[in-house]
Amino acid sequence: MIEDFLAHLKNIDSAETTVRSYRSDLKKFIRWSPETSLESIGPLDVAEFKRYLQKQGQKPATINRALATLSTFFDWAVDKGLIENNPASNVKYVKEVETAPKSLFRREQLALMRAVHQGEKLRDIAIITFLLHTGLRVSEMCRLTMDDIIMKERSGSVTATGKGNKQRKVPLNVTVRNALVKWFRVRGHEPGPLFLSQKGRGISPRSVERLVKKYSYHAHLDGVTPHILRHTFCKSLIDAGVSIDRVAVLAGHESLNTTARYTRPTQVDLQKAVEKLAWE
Repeated sequence: MIEDFLAHLKNIDSAETTVRSYRSDLKKFIRWSPETSLESIGPLDVAEFKRYLQKQGQKPATINRALATLSTFFDWAVDKGLIENNPASNVKYVKEVETAPKSLFRREQLALMRAVHQGEKLRDIAIITFLLHTGLRVSEMCRLTMDDIIMKERSGSVTATGKGNKQRKVPLNVTVRNALVKWFRVRGHEPGPLFLSQKGRGISPRSVERLVKKYSYHAHLDGVTPHILRHTFCKSLIDAGVSIDRVAVLAGHESLNTTARYTRPTQVDLQKAVEKLAWE
């Protein structure tokens, strides 16, 4: 049944990372209550599962993601006629302290790029540069073909297909254009995927995740993912004074509330603020 649900997610074009997260959360629930049948699960079971995760010391965001996964799964089961009601629909989420999403500071971005350049692989340099300077989701980038790229002497753009097959055009700055020009000298300009795997097919999101992990390790950076590079793009624009509505358009956010997360100060921002009052 879970595999049927995950297949449904793939059919509606959910990102590979999203499907993996749903699988992980559902398996966590099954391990907690292996003998419980779908029909017998009620709101109290979901509430007890939430308390179990809290006792395990799970972070609020992790718990809330698991609850959201269960709710989505139960909604699907209701639509399929497997159960009558969603037992997770009224379970309250754990209150979270709102902070800005994790992103890389300027020096961390430079450290990552130094590590990539030391690898001397033009494709990898182009991929990391592309993620940092376009803010595309890794799934969006991996779907790109040469036809989606427009390159001119002083400008360029990429047409990305995001959630719900919605398209948006993101300008390419001179840094990413230069990286792409060097990559094209190796790749050529033949039609097909923008970024190729070693087997000559389009590179997969999982391969990009491994690539980012490898170079972040060499740069002595922990927990860096392609999505954190997307966060870095958005936070860097906000810090540069770009208006929130423009950042939302570039990132493909449907709601300004999503983009507003990047306006929240980080601990480093707060430290810099109080240092302005220092007498020494």
